[in-house]
Amino acid sequence: MKSAVGELSLHSKIFDDDRNKTLFPDAIIFSDKDRNETLMGWEFKMPDVHIDDQELYSNALDKANRMGTQAFVLWNFQYASIYIKEDKGWPLSPTKFFDSYAHILTDRNSVNLNSNVWKEQLYIVLEYLNQEIIADKFESAPIEFNISSYVTTIADKLAPSLSGYYLDSNDTMLRSFMTRWRTKEQAELNDVSKNEPHEVIANAYARNVIIRWINRLIFCHLLKKKQNKVNNMLVQFSRSSDIKSFSEQLNEIVNTTDFYTILHVDKYEDDLPQRVVNNLNEFNVYLANSDFSTANDSFISKLLENIIDTTVRELMGLYTTPRALSKILVGLTVIKTEGEFADVTTGSGTIANEIQNLLKGYGKSNTYIHDHVWASDRYGYPLQIANLNMTSSDSLNLKNIVFQKNTLNMKSGEIVKIVNPSTGELEEIKLPKFDYIISNLPFISSNSRNEEDQKYISNIIEFYDDLNDKIDLYQAIIIHLNTLISDNEDARIGVVISNSWTKVQKGYKSFFKTISKIYNVEMIVVPSSGRWFQNASVMTNIIVLKKKVDSEDSSTRFISLDNRVTSEYSNIDEINDLIIDLKLNEPNPLYNQQSLKKSQIIERLNKGLSIESLFDDTQWLNNFNGKLTPLSNFLEGGRGTRTGGDPIFIMNDKKVNTENLVPYLKTIKNVTSYEVSHTEYYYFYTKYTLEEIRKNNMKKTLDYLEEIKNSKTAMSRKSKLGEKWFNADQSPQYADFITSINPQDRYFWSLMKPQMAVNQRVTAFRVKPMFLKDIDVLHAILNSILAQYMLAGSGFGRGQGATDLTKEGIIQIHIPNIELLSNKQKDQLLTLWGKLKTKKITTVFEQVKDTDWITFNKLVLNFFGVNEEIYQPMATSLVTLIKRRISAKK
Repeated sequence: MKSAVGELSLHSKIFDDDRNKTLFPDAIIFSDKDRNETLMGWEFKMPDVHIDDQELYSNALDKANRMGTQAFVLWNFQYASIYIKEDKGWPLSPTKFFDSYAHILTDRNSVNLNSNVWKEQLYIVLEYLNQEIIADKFESAPIEFNISSYVTTIADKLAPSLSGYYLDSNDTMLRSFMTRWRTKEQAELNDVSKNEPHEVIANAYARNVIIRWINRLIFCHLLKKKQNKVNNMLVQFSRSSDIKSFSEQLNEIVNTTDFYTILHVDKYEDDLPQRVVNNLNEFNVYLANSDFSTANDSFISKLLENIIDTTVRELMGLYTTPRALSKILVGLTVIKTEGEFADVTTGSGTIANEIQNLLKGYGKSNTYIHDHVWASDRYGYPLQIANLNMTSSDSLNLKNIVFQKNTLNMKSGEIVKIVNPSTGELEEIKLPKFDYIISNLPFISSNSRNEEDQKYISNIIEFYDDLNDKIDLYQAIIIHLNTLISDNEDARIGVVISNSWTKVQKGYKSFFKTISKIYNVEMIVVPSSGRWFQNASVMTNIIVLKKKVDSEDSSTRFISLDNRVTSEYSNIDEINDLIIDLKLNEPNPLYNQQSLKKSQIIERLNKGLSIESLFDDTQWLNNFNGKLTPLSNFLEGGRGTRTGGDPIFIMNDKKVNTENLVPYLKTIKNVTSYEVSHTEYYYFYTKYTLEEIRKNNMKKTLDYLEEIKNSKTAMSRKSKLGEKWFNADQSPQYADFITSINPQDRYFWSLMKPQMAVNQRVTAFRVKPMFLKDIDVLHAILNSILAQYMLAGSGFGRGQGATDLTKEGIIQIHIPNIELLSNKQKDQLLTLWGKLKTKKITTVFEQVKDTDWITFNKLVLNFFGVNEEIYQPMATSLVTLIKRRISAKK
């Protein structure tokens, strides 16, 4: 025990004496003279407060957890209780209890009269604690390792008060501001539900404000040694607890330092209840008592690292790029460590920091690094943490080029204004053409697009016939980056994006075809299992692009990484070895790859296969050249029936007249046979008006309409459709063949005998008249392993483990052409199929091992002149693809 401080929150008359609302104990003991390694807190009371008071214990425990300490002391002068944390947690009763002078120190008066007695007790307690420290019963809590506890627990304590303050406000602009912040800015980095209650929005915004203030205070205390103005501001705030004045000073000082995004106080952030301000000032004084001036680089680095980790987890945890993934992304993208480097959707700044680390590893000076690494984001919200992420102990006097800009509106040659902290002068820097753009692009679909982005995207798609207004934001950004990347031969773009681009659109349109007109797609990288973003149900991949300079038939590497290299338990040496081997195209057990020429990729896309299917060895597909044809040659149709009100139009009993009922398949989940001859549900459909129903004496239908007319669904439809509320949106969509739109491990086609109407979540394909005579042959071929693979391969994986298929994608897949079969072959095929179709539908994993199915599939291969030996590679490709998708939900 080397030093102590006391009364952190009672140093000024502005604080009241309600200790239950303070952040820190009455006294804190440290194990070092600089007071950066906290040992324990003490809570003082007089004998009139019982030593076993539950509130006293709870508050002391809360403060110990905040500081990360393993011991605390309660002392009411009459008794002293010491609590030392055990392996299983904090004890409910004292580890050591002192009561030697309890009979003397019975009230306030006796305490005042017997100072020699309680001092003796104090010495005994301190001696015991010193012995326990020597015996390693507990140890200190260095602030740099425990700052996350401070940030989280202070936010936990203050956010509810601030949230309540916001909710009680009469300021309609404040509420509008919070809502817009939550639904736009935070929604880009975290999971935000639609139509959240005001309480949720206010709490999220309050937590953001508190954490930003905590970060400002910590950073100010790191800066104060080199910035006298910062030190003076902190002292003034500690004395006045005037947050308005402190905010004004911070907003002035950013004009002479390069920490605008860290220190600048935005609108409403200085509008805090005094209780919250007092607690923030208490933290300020606590930091003032900790001497950062002698802290080494390791201390500052660890402090900043923990602040960043905590803020990312608290405020932007869903879509933040994992550190290992950032390292791989940067390592694969950068060819030479010279030039201009940019992260244009920087978020928390993890990727920008990884770029800095790479350059540092190649001997670049801090000055060079901070002059050549650029980081921007469309919103100011994440830039505080990005700026912190790009700051190190030896670069506090160097500028960070961190600025706010919508990537879609970014143009080379524009001016960015940055303050150089070493000179205090405002520098105007021209945006260059970047040699490397490395980013985790936002996962925002066309459904969530704002008006600003819509304007830019509309301009982009004008120049690309194969793009439409439904492209996602990241796709538009990738195309726009072509205007920002330099013509340097080594220039590259490396981005993390959603896998939604990998699907094939109607007419075999593909985003790969679009970008390959302006880029060489050098590599596409996916996890071999699971997903990279564990807290978000989004599947992602990396693509590395080079600006196109000629029309060569370039190759693309399809790489699947062992998921452990990007997990939180990843090994840095393994990652470094992996990057080297990937760059040199050397084998490594941590990755698998396929390499295809652009022409080969397009050939597969034109068969209906998605990009996602190309990560497995599908060379066996070449055996079917000239033997496949689009499914659309045989089938027509697509999605099932859209009712507009399932609760009133779908029924499992004949509640209306028979002429108004159609047999109806509600879901495919319960289908277990290859032929469906009956269903438990009916579709209520009529075109008649109410008057016509009465005229036709449809009493049962009239009674049903009377029964449901005031239901929620009926009332909703009445408000939109008036008297036609009971006329369903769509006539029955009948099907000969059905298959699932979102399968997981069952890929099959069932035949409806007779035709039945199906739900919109089920496909409704009908056989074209000229092929009705071969409907059973077609049914058999659709369930062959090649058709199964083409069906699975046409979609892309979702984060929940299912495959996303579309009716447009299904109808254009290529299957074995039944017109190439002789009548004899068809008869033989139907003989085998007659036995197989009576089997229960199983998972693909079971089916590929079933001897009956193997015999059937080998017969199909033989009929199409393909060596049956390729059955096993085909089965392996199918199983691997489906397992990779299913693993995403784990």
